[in-house]
Amino acid sequence: MTFTLHFRLFVYLVFGFIVFTIIGAVTHEAGHYLVAKKLGYEAKIRYASMHYENTDYETFRDFHFKNEEVLKSRTDKAVMKKYSVLMHKARKTDVLVTLGGPIQTIITGTLSFLLLWFNRKKIGNKLTFLQWSFVFMAFFWSRQVANFFIGLYFLVIRGEWTSQGDETNISEYFRLPAWSLNLLTATIAIVLLLIVVFKLIPKQQRFTFIVAGLTGSIIGFPLWMKLLGPVILP
Repeated sequence: MTFTLHFRLFVYLVFGFIVFTIIGAVTHEAGHYLVAKKLGYEAKIRYASMHYENTDYETFRDFHFKNEEVLKSRTDKAVMKKYSVLMHKARKTDVLVTLGGPIQTIITGTLSFLLLWFNRKKIGNKLTFLQWSFVFMAFFWSRQVANFFIGLYFLVIRGEWTSQGDETNISEYFRLPAWSLNLLTATIAIVLLLIVVFKLIPKQQRFTFIVAGLTGSIIGFPLWMKLLGPVILP
């Protein structure tokens, strides 16, 4: 790798990382949205989240409030059985919608990586615009790395894995350790992204890409979360 910073390429790549950071955030929420709509629920995408009306959860909650005393005493088996069925249905709906986001992000990142890998012989000394687009989308996998290290940070600081995040919620639903899916996907992500950087990006553009990636990500995330996102998708 040559440690030469190509300024024009640097500017283009910083802009690319900013744009694809925003695209990655929105399409991730779109993954949640599409599943919710497919299941028949009203849903809305916001700049950093997706909200939907989980009527299964509302039914479960109403049943709980109406039968709270009976549920505490555990004397009515019919009520207990219905409570269990409603709870399972509500949680199943939640986990399906939750899966939509990571699956969309991972599929997009994987397909982009594969397009690069199987066309690697066509990569010359410089990547084309289309090839750079695939690189940016392959880096959608970087979300998994970030989430893992956020969870690891809370584990070190607070002594417990953070309960937030799609992967954590999915792991807990399937009765797995809270960190398990984060660790698995982060490991895959690191391998794929190292291949992209050190095998697929030409060595004379590699240093510029790394510096631009750090710069663009640092700018792009707060730009969307703090400035543009709340205005465009409040």
